[in-house]
Amino acid sequence: MSYIAQFCESEIAKGDGTSANDHEHFESMKDAVKNLSNPSELLPLLKHENEWVVCWSASHLLANGQKSKAIKSLKGLVKKGGISAFSAEVVIQEYEQNSFASPFV
Repeated sequence: MSYIAQFCESEIAKGDGTSANDHEHFESMKDAVKNLSNPSELLPLLKHENEWVVCWSASHLLANGQKSKAIKSLKGLVKKGGISAFSAEVVIQEYEQNSFASPFV
């Protein structure tokens, strides 16, 4: 399995963080990100059908110099509403307050 596929699979499984295996899914995501040669490999995931894949990918990209594309994707999630929208909104707020870092550091 590629690191991108591992990242997506783990993001989807983690979802809103209420899974009994939440920690395992997060560690799998973290391992996948560490093994990417460049964070920009996640750019195609900003158009993924799963909102959690978009949210987690945009969060990592935002912390790695892809501001305009990441913010655009996060704002798109906010417009849709729901739990992932709330997560996206928090990421944007933290970024604007200069208190945001990649969740995988």
